[in-house]
Amino acid sequence: MEYQYEYFMSDALALPKDAWKPFHNAGPVLSYPKNKLLYNQGDTAFCFYYIVSGRIKTFISSAEGNERLLTIYRRGDILGEAAFFDERPRVSSAQMMADTKVVSIDRPALERCMQQFPALAFSLLRYLSATVRMLSTHLDATSFLPAEKRIVRLLLNMDSGGNHTVTCTHEELAYALGLSRVTVSRILSSLAKQGMIVLGYRNIQLLNRKKLENLIADLMENS
Repeated sequence: MEYQYEYFMSDALALPKDAWKPFHNAGPVLSYPKNKLLYNQGDTAFCFYYIVSGRIKTFISSAEGNERLLTIYRRGDILGEAAFFDERPRVSSAQMMADTKVVSIDRPALERCMQQFPALAFSLLRYLSATVRMLSTHLDATSFLPAEKRIVRLLLNMDSGGNHTVTCTHEELAYALGLSRVTVSRILSSLAKQGMIVLGYRNIQLLNRKKLENLIADLMENS
């Protein structure tokens, strides 16, 4: 089976870390083992999900059996909300990347949460709008930009909250951008040698956003 990894998202939406905290107690916590499917492409959506712990990937499948990764979600994220709100069949499948716990949010649960926490409505609107913007930006990046610019641009987007630390692995970046892990590691090592980033265990610290932004501008001029 061919995998065409494309899109890594959740750190880049710049919502407060506790934006979805009201969902934590909205229903019973459900536990799933690694590799278990949460839902399938084409399913009717009666709920969306809040991740208590673990990681989940969403992907689309072609008639030929190929899969393309869309998004990786982590603790504190929500997923499956698009099909839930527009009442259309799910356009992707979701699968556990690790042992994972989630809370299922149906309409009564959402209504209770929004009555208790009115700010949730604005957070959801902001989240949906930011997701559309990111999809457009990502399409442009994966279609036209050189590898180094795509990596730097994704790191900057993932640090839009301003804490200067991006939590991900080289492999996840490679999957997200459709690059080889060797290419990603080579470019990250080069950026580290230039003093722009520090590579850690499952994280990348951005030392100088201005230099990284200038690097993108220089690459644009030379591409």
